[in-house]
Amino acid sequence: MLAPHSLLESQLPGPPFHASLQRALREQQTLLDSAGVGIVFLRQRCVVRCNQRYAEIFGYDHPEELNELTTETFYPSREAFRDLGRAAYPVLAQGETYRVERPLRRRDGTLFWGSLTGRLINPQDTSEGSIWIVDDIDAQRRAQAALDAAVREKQLLFDSAMVGIVFIRDRRLTRCNHHFEQMLGYQPGELAGCSSRQWYASDAAWHEAGARCYPQLAAGHSYEGELELCRKDGTPVICEVRSKAIDPANPSQGSIWITMDITERKAAQAVLARTHEELERQVQDRTRELRETVDNLHREINERKADQDRIYWLAHYDALTGLPNRTLLAERAQQAIRVAQESGTPLAVIFLDLDHFKHVNDSLGHRVGDALLVEIAKRLRAVVRDKDTVSRLGGDEFILLLPGANAHGAARVAGKLQDASRQHYQIAHHELTMAPSMGIALFPQDGADFDTLTQSADVAMYRAKLDGRNTFKFFTPEMQAQSVRALQLENALRRALERGQLHLHYQPQMSLATGAVHSVEALLRWQHPQLGDVSPAEFIPIAEDSGQILQIGEWVLRTALSQLKIWRATAFPGLTMAVNLSAIQFRQPQLPELVSRMLSEFQLPPDCLELELTEGVAVDDPHAAVSTMDQLHARGVRMSMDDFGTGYSSLSQLKRFQIFKLKIDQSFVRDLGNDTNDRAIVSAIIRMAQALGMRTTAEGVETAGQLSFLREQGCDEAQGYHFSKPLSAPELEAFMRRQLT
Repeated sequence: MLAPHSLLESQLPGPPFHASLQRALREQQTLLDSAGVGIVFLRQRCVVRCNQRYAEIFGYDHPEELNELTTETFYPSREAFRDLGRAAYPVLAQGETYRVERPLRRRDGTLFWGSLTGRLINPQDTSEGSIWIVDDIDAQRRAQAALDAAVREKQLLFDSAMVGIVFIRDRRLTRCNHHFEQMLGYQPGELAGCSSRQWYASDAAWHEAGARCYPQLAAGHSYEGELELCRKDGTPVICEVRSKAIDPANPSQGSIWITMDITERKAAQAVLARTHEELERQVQDRTRELRETVDNLHREINERKADQDRIYWLAHYDALTGLPNRTLLAERAQQAIRVAQESGTPLAVIFLDLDHFKHVNDSLGHRVGDALLVEIAKRLRAVVRDKDTVSRLGGDEFILLLPGANAHGAARVAGKLQDASRQHYQIAHHELTMAPSMGIALFPQDGADFDTLTQSADVAMYRAKLDGRNTFKFFTPEMQAQSVRALQLENALRRALERGQLHLHYQPQMSLATGAVHSVEALLRWQHPQLGDVSPAEFIPIAEDSGQILQIGEWVLRTALSQLKIWRATAFPGLTMAVNLSAIQFRQPQLPELVSRMLSEFQLPPDCLELELTEGVAVDDPHAAVSTMDQLHARGVRMSMDDFGTGYSSLSQLKRFQIFKLKIDQSFVRDLGNDTNDRAIVSAIIRMAQALGMRTTAEGVETAGQLSFLREQGCDEAQGYHFSKPLSAPELEAFMRRQLT
């Protein structure tokens, strides 16, 4: 076969012209062979001629293998081939160069990205064909994609970092991430271009920071340290700072700063240092006792072989606290009972349960709870005699076996346990207090065997919890009957709601300024077909202990709002409803959402609902209480503090709570006529509430004299039998209609 230019050579004129043409063709072929890109001549979309690079790009060994091939072969599909033709033809027909990047196909079927540049040889006669330059840009495309991904990842890291990132040039901010703006309390973009002086409290602080940091950066070193910055609102924020020049050789390029807010950490460290000093003092006071305990433990361990001791320990001791478990306690109890029977000596059992220990696990986690149990176990062992046994049954329940102790001796031990509980526990950075409720059973009158004694002490402990917790009670036969009733009530209460035995009564709250009914309080009642009327004071604690209070509380709230919707839609448009919340309800994280959902369901405004809380709700966990109150207040729901004056609220806590109203407990109202102390207390509560911008409602008003005193003192509302007892919904509606006439 002739070379591509052989045929032309045979048809051309004489030698001079022929030599020039040969030289031109050789130069052209050299150019084609030396080009770093693929070059092809096409006619009717078929290859007429191409260079070696073009063949290599498409996976061919020699250019001649491509002659007469249709260019459709080089595209992923016929549609892609036709699509290129439709796009290129209008441009080429104008005599212009067409450029594009498209996926192409090699001889083996693999796809790659190619850069195409084409132009007609003669735009006036397209039949002469076209010349195309092809370059394999697959690697470039992959590199560009990787570069784009890296840029995106860098920007994502910059935007999502949980530390502040700032670029500074000439002590002016050129760029920062959103976390830095949030940390200093600025809106997005608000710091752009500003001087770094803006986040320092004073010129002196700004200059001092520069003198400390920039010499390091200028010397090519990085700077690490702490700086005190200033938020937009003026509050200080302590930051851990790391900075470095962007180009140490060219300081004018500026520097990058990484900042982390460590204000809370520094405050916690300061608190920890103070508490550590206090702990050191207490440790010194107990060093002698602890040394004796440790020595005794070591002597006991050394008396036995290691493997035998380990097996015995696992079988007879609590793994967490090291206290005797139920098995060892039972063994010691049987021996102590046998000695007491033989010698006629007394014996006492104390059943101890920690009040509100579940709150520690729920709020701080089981690790803190376990550490607290360990410390409590140490303190219990420090109180009793060596011959006494302190055992952990599990959870937060302990049993103390006191051989030789009569009622007086058991009461003295219980008193010591109470005294010990008043000292706080330092667990990590948490300062905790934990009070016990205790029940005491005596041998033989409260039980002739260990199981009966334990059961009797458990019943007495339950009575201690009902009587206010943080105390101890001796077992009595009456308690056993009450325990049986409590179990009976708990079982009956589980079906009371579905059987329609629960209902609401309502007591009006009268405005002392107008004498009108301004609000009503919803009061839960239980009418059982066999047990009769069960007092809320009796069944509410049972509902709380058994976990039924959440379902019952939600039913109370829904029923009260449903009734309020009816009353407001008839003749009482401004009426509001007060509903009591138990501490367990208040601690539910979903409480604000539940309240809003019910108000929306009944299409009631938030300020028509008043949630009554006891002081204990706030005292147990003030931080959580403030958070929940803030959420409810933000939704427009009002809150009142019920039975105010009988709990443990401090003014420092009260001023932080979003309280709309204080309810003066009826124990202060009852003797207003003849007790000057009660009069002084009620007057002080009203004045305090007025100073704090809160309203007051007096409970248990039964006489005109009480009402007159309350009105003179500026009390806003009152409720009690002087106006009306709690009534059913129809009875209360009739009462309110009479007030309107």
